[in-house]
Amino acid sequence: MAVRVALSLAQFERQLHRAFKATVRDVERALPAAHDRQMYGWNQQTRRHNGETVSSPRDVRDTGELARSQQPAQYSDPTTARITWAADHAAAVYLGAVFRKRELSLPARNVPRDTLQAMNLPALFVQHFQELS
Repeated sequence: MAVRVALSLAQFERQLHRAFKATVRDVERALPAAHDRQMYGWNQQTRRHNGETVSSPRDVRDTGELARSQQPAQYSDPTTARITWAADHAAAVYLGAVFRKRELSLPARNVPRDTLQAMNLPALFVQHFQELS
């Protein structure tokens, strides 16, 4: 006679969701400060809106509007979180842009991607899951 063992994560579902949300909160807290990391190359000096003159490497913080425009994470389902920046220039900074009228191009300085790559998300998730167990 065959013997079967059924395995289910259902008993851990609540802990899994809570650990995921805690991990997302860690990401939300790390992102604003990441705008201050001087890691982005630039081929010239620039005078920023705040009056500061910067060269290379540089951070992406100028007036702070972009970092402050980060919205709280939105959950479309229990395993997917979306963080959005509402500043008009968010796409130009993070993804790069070409301005035809100004004959200027901006290289991508993808703070969200770089921050996520620097974080050990699996380890953070496991840590939070263990704390909840």
